[in-house]
Amino acid sequence: MDLKKSIQISTPGAIFFTVVLATTSFFSGYSLMRNNLPTTKVDSTNSVAFAPTKSAKPELEFYVMSFCPYGNQMEDTLRPVFDLLGSKVNFQPRYIFEKISDINSYCQSRSGDPAQCAAYIKNGYFKTDDECKKAISGNLSKCKDEKAYIKAENGTMYASLHGRIEANQDVREICAFNLATDKKQWWDFIANVNKNCDSTNADTCWEQQAKQAGFDTNKITECFNKEGIALIEKEIALTEKNQVSGSPTVLVNSTQFPPEAAYAQDGKGSIKIGKAVIGQEDYRTPNALKEAVCSGFSKAPGECKKALAKLDGSAPAAGGCN
Repeated sequence: MDLKKSIQISTPGAIFFTVVLATTSFFSGYSLMRNNLPTTKVDSTNSVAFAPTKSAKPELEFYVMSFCPYGNQMEDTLRPVFDLLGSKVNFQPRYIFEKISDINSYCQSRSGDPAQCAAYIKNGYFKTDDECKKAISGNLSKCKDEKAYIKAENGTMYASLHGRIEANQDVREICAFNLATDKKQWWDFIANVNKNCDSTNADTCWEQQAKQAGFDTNKITECFNKEGIALIEKEIALTEKNQVSGSPTVLVNSTQFPPEAAYAQDGKGSIKIGKAVIGQEDYRTPNALKEAVCSGFSKAPGECKKALAKLDGSAPAAGGCN
């Protein structure tokens, strides 16, 4: 074993978007923003109710990619919620991978169509036919480079949006989570990586970050080499089951937070959780996420009464890597 919800755009736009992304940086993350939504006064008149099923120990799953900036912001936002509620909630990170059974068809669908160059040129994406075809050929060549993927013994390949190093780090972070008896250790590791590493250097950067968080890095590497493919397959199965396509996606007892219906183009969307009403600009704040997970308790603990402060530079109300 060699281990080391998308935007719908009409053709040829969809193909060209792939070309542009691959031209600037292969596997670059596309940031989905629901416009620059303004800060507004909360209007509770048409609030969308958030009411997940209840349990004695709620589960908060958060789907990310290790170097999606919005996913990293969500991790930072969730940290105070973890610090408050700890083991009373099952905090479960999940990672988004893509399975590639046929590299040729996979890359053909993502590298652009030379027959569409006239349309790309007409829309101002390229100046000449030669420039267009050269870009598409280069994208195809990069995409077919097997070193860009994690590869199983049976030939199946696995991708993460921001490239091979991100895929490697995704697996390492899963291994670290499974190895950590005290999950605070894992959160410290993630904070260290988010601050000090990126999708170009994590293969050499991660080890020091793990050691500082108290991990035995040999055990993480052993898990990576022995269990990596099985762990990836498990994440893919859960991603498909829960119809997750973007980082970050948060589920409380299998119910997505915030609900898609809670977003309004005018920025006046709001969610009602019990007696609390949360405005759209605050959906990705520690207190909103605390309210969401606390609504999943059969009997909420006293910690749920504590209000959590906003973070400096906290995540925007919307945005993600798809």
